[in-house]
Amino acid sequence: MTKKVLVLGGYGACGSHISRLLARDAGIACVIGGRDAVRGGALADELGALFVPVDITRPASLNAALEGVFAVVNACGPFHWQDYTVAERCARRGVHYVDFATDRGYVLGIAKLSPQAAGSGAALVSGGGSLLALSSVLADAIRDPFDTIDRIDVAVSYGGGCQRGVAAMRALLYGQRLPAQVHEEGVWRQAPGWSRGQVVEWPAPLGRRRLYAVDAPEVSLFAERYGAPVTYRAGLESPAMNHALAWLGSMSRMGIIGDLPSRAGLVHGLYRWMRGSGQARFGLRVSLTGTRDQRELVRSAGLVAEDRDMAAHCAPVLALVRRWIAGQVIAGAGPFLGLLSLADMTEELQQSKAVLLLS
Repeated sequence: MTKKVLVLGGYGACGSHISRLLARDAGIACVIGGRDAVRGGALADELGALFVPVDITRPASLNAALEGVFAVVNACGPFHWQDYTVAERCARRGVHYVDFATDRGYVLGIAKLSPQAAGSGAALVSGGGSLLALSSVLADAIRDPFDTIDRIDVAVSYGGGCQRGVAAMRALLYGQRLPAQVHEEGVWRQAPGWSRGQVVEWPAPLGRRRLYAVDAPEVSLFAERYGAPVTYRAGLESPAMNHALAWLGSMSRMGIIGDLPSRAGLVHGLYRWMRGSGQARFGLRVSLTGTRDQRELVRSAGLVAEDRDMAAHCAPVLALVRRWIAGQVIAGAGPFLGLLSLADMTEELQQSKAVLLLS
């Protein structure tokens, strides 16, 4: 018997990739939901899936879309301005839920729904779009040799083939308002988002990439999980776009430019124009620094993947939904942390041609 999985925003950048792969699964009835009936209907016809019109801000519309649904993938970002209406409605109905939120406050805040989710048997998971699941399984893979972990560095370099939409750009611009955590001259400091650019060397064919300190859910969650402070750096594939974002952020902080997220459409147009200067490859690396037998120990784990079709970014969400379909559900609500291992994502990562890097 097939189980119905509703993909909200299922025709967007991440949502369309999720929809395409779920539609191939014989055990899943993929339903694409959203406000744009033209785009959603066209993709549903192409995939042999269903389309349902749904406005998540309207309770009646959302309730109708959730009828008979087993699980929801919420790709209707950005999430920093949203409440937990969709997740809460899922909890009431015993429907499993996972989203692509990247905002630290939003990802951590979903835990407040845990009692309600546990009561209905629903699993509510936030943070599928933050790379939290990927970075956490990499950290788990290299943590055993350490007696103590003193610091954690996470680096992510997005690839030129990634079709980031306006919503993703709005979330990125909003993130520039949030202070980042950096380790400089032996001292931990706060820095403005998308600042403190640093060149990171990656194995070929990725090469040198300039990354910037940003806020991320890992800053809080890794500190609690591993007992060490975290610096998170990220960068787009285009050097010119990276410089443009850093400049826009500084202009905004000086009050010369107003609300950056409201200009996401214009910035996204600039990104699309500049995107050709980058490589269509994605890189993620987690480095742990600590001690073993009173000696310093540094270990790193990472992956490099093709980025044209969002496969690496969507791998954790797809793997989690398939675990739910197979009956492996842990009821409750919380961040996308400690739920999967690398082995759980083997199939999805192979589709992205990911290469694991351990040192």
